[in-house]
Amino acid sequence: MKKRYIALIVLAVLIVLVIAALKIAPGIAKDYVVEHSEELIGRKMKIADVDFNPFTFTVTVDDFAIFEQDGATPFVGFEKFRVNVNPTRLLSKEINVSEIYLKGLYTQVVQDGDRFNFSDILDKFAANEQDSVATDSAATPSATADATADSAKTENVAAADSAAGDSIKAINIDPVEMTGGFDVAIQNIVLEKGNIIYQDRKVGSKIHLQDFSVDIPAVYFNNKDTDIGVNLKFADGGDLTVKVLFNMKTQDFNVAVALKQFELACGKPYLKDFINYKDFSGSLDVNLNVAGNVNDVLSSNVAGTVGLNNIVLTETSEKTIGVNSVQVGIKKANLNEMDFVVDSVVVDGAFAHLDLLKGGKTNIDILLNPKGAAEDTSAVDSALAAAVVTEAPVDSSKSDSAVAAAPETAKAAPAKPLKFVLNRLQVKNTSVSANDLTIKTPFNYKVSGISVSGSNINFDTPCTVNVNANFPEGGTVSVKYKGALSDLSTMDAYVSIKNLALKHFSPYSLHYTGYPIISGTMAFASDNKINKFNLDSKNTIDIYNIDVGDKVEGSDPEFTVPMKVGLYILKDKDDKIQFDVPVQGNMQDPEFSYLKIVWKTVMNLLIKVALSPLKIVGNVAASGASAIGFDLGKNDEIVIDPLNNHMESEQYAKAIKMVSALAKDPKLKMNFVQSFNMKKTVEAYKTRKLKTEFYKSTQGKTALNELDEKAIIAIDDKDEAYTAYVAANAANLDRKALEKELLDMAAKRNAELLKTLQQQSGVTKKNVTVTTAPRSQLVNHKGKANFKVQIDVQ
Repeated sequence: MKKRYIALIVLAVLIVLVIAALKIAPGIAKDYVVEHSEELIGRKMKIADVDFNPFTFTVTVDDFAIFEQDGATPFVGFEKFRVNVNPTRLLSKEINVSEIYLKGLYTQVVQDGDRFNFSDILDKFAANEQDSVATDSAATPSATADATADSAKTENVAAADSAAGDSIKAINIDPVEMTGGFDVAIQNIVLEKGNIIYQDRKVGSKIHLQDFSVDIPAVYFNNKDTDIGVNLKFADGGDLTVKVLFNMKTQDFNVAVALKQFELACGKPYLKDFINYKDFSGSLDVNLNVAGNVNDVLSSNVAGTVGLNNIVLTETSEKTIGVNSVQVGIKKANLNEMDFVVDSVVVDGAFAHLDLLKGGKTNIDILLNPKGAAEDTSAVDSALAAAVVTEAPVDSSKSDSAVAAAPETAKAAPAKPLKFVLNRLQVKNTSVSANDLTIKTPFNYKVSGISVSGSNINFDTPCTVNVNANFPEGGTVSVKYKGALSDLSTMDAYVSIKNLALKHFSPYSLHYTGYPIISGTMAFASDNKINKFNLDSKNTIDIYNIDVGDKVEGSDPEFTVPMKVGLYILKDKDDKIQFDVPVQGNMQDPEFSYLKIVWKTVMNLLIKVALSPLKIVGNVAASGASAIGFDLGKNDEIVIDPLNNHMESEQYAKAIKMVSALAKDPKLKMNFVQSFNMKKTVEAYKTRKLKTEFYKSTQGKTALNELDEKAIIAIDDKDEAYTAYVAANAANLDRKALEKELLDMAAKRNAELLKTLQQQSGVTKKNVTVTTAPRSQLVNHKGKANFKVQIDVQ
């Protein structure tokens, strides 16, 4: 009995001593590490407390820090670290970790060229390793050393072969093999309130990740998804959330990334290597989902949205380029299959400018030429040249055997064709300013209200994109493009410009002719067909009420043209100039210039007319000459074509001149009343309708442009094919339907005229109206179709 009690007492004492040792040992180890930290890693270290609980097998470390070389600034540290394991589960062949907890992780990485603020620690480890190798080498016989070297070489070759094999094999991890047959249970991995700072002194950048947290409820080594959550904030602005599902057995993964209001200004230091700018701001939103397999990452499918907001790039000239919003919806992106489906691209509020500078450069050239780019390029060229000069000579005696031993190079797999579809493209509220400083009088012009729309835009098949924009003082432009993105050398493009105020282009008139433009409006239609860069362009120009001032003394124009005489003769009795300009040529020819051909055609026409023996007949017709008072007299009307959907330059100009009185007397009120004889117009419209449908059927067209409309009007009423078409189809046209279409066209003319007039000085929504006369007046209307101006006082 006494022996049993003695044994129990001894066992109890031993257990107490072991527990005491386990409790005391961490403190002793902590004190030793802190006291000898400079010997171990070359840095001072702080550890407030290390504790081990032998009952729960929990290790806790409080307030740990490694300092910078100054011994005072923290380099890396944390507030608390805790890990809990269950060693008894090892008997059941299970590695069990119930908790890994880290709070307040802090680290600051500073890079200066190719050195980091921890490079001295790595240097010390490397020096210690070399000393250890030198000591072992001195104590080892040469034969053993040779054997060791041979073994090392063999191992290196085997490792290289293994690496080469692994590089071409798919990753296929067996969790059971990886853990040596043990089951693994790791739970409750938590990192909270972390702060990570990266600073690049050479570039001048600093990235600070705040509130960095990681939450992993459990890590699974079987056929079950491990759920990983990462959250952090950027000190400069922005929140990042990453959720990862990963299956260790199948290697499948799903990554969801949500980045909100990330301030792009943090990338400014890196932009300096690419562009020459003064400032940059804006934010980025990303919401993407990536699903795939680790064995074939390039086959992953990407879907989601990307958004840019309030982007502003300030150039060195203080001018800005930017956009209010760019939103991209990605339905599918697969790099391996080269398959991309974009739901939508919506650009809102973009603004830009193009400055043509003397010497042939533009502001874009300056922007894309960062400081030191030329020096960097020359340095790269010098390095490449040195590499060629110092290349080791080839041993010809070994070259044949080397070639024979080399494995046959596998033929490269053909590149997969690009599949790209953009379901919807929309650009709105966009403006572009052009500034030409290459001419004596600088040219400044702003195009606003730019909109772009397109659908089903793909890479291989032709698609249509429409562009519309507004010019100053009520002018408009419309562009219709049809072509395939895979072949930009072949396309159709139709351009229509209406009510373009010519006085804004006076700087070019001065440059080319020496005469300033003081008034006039222009309409321009251009039908361009391009086949393998060969352009066939049909253009028509319609100019109304153009007038130029006296020739500027001392000007040295490109063309010597008697502008005043030429314009005076070119104008018809209604003060209009109309001519066609065909343009043909290969757009890749360096001598080809579209604008130069148009200008040269116009100038040649002016010279030819001005020098012709024709007598000057008639005078310029008055256009609203009395529109400065109440009595407009015989000039109170604007003659129109009721069969035309749109207004013409002449009609816009007359109306604009009439409303100029409103700027002088705010009490005036003008009502433009549209009138036409309904009976005669219906008959004329019926003929026009038949000719239009006849033209469409014979030309195979569904949409018509201005040039088509000219061709329709030119159809001979006695044409046999046309008369046969009329006999077969005239009865199908309903008179009431024709009347409704005419009234709809009248309403469209009203809207166009009102929109233009409301952009003139002195015009408000109250003092100008545009209406159509009542039907009873249209039935009894006599005379020409017109807009008649009624004057009133508010």
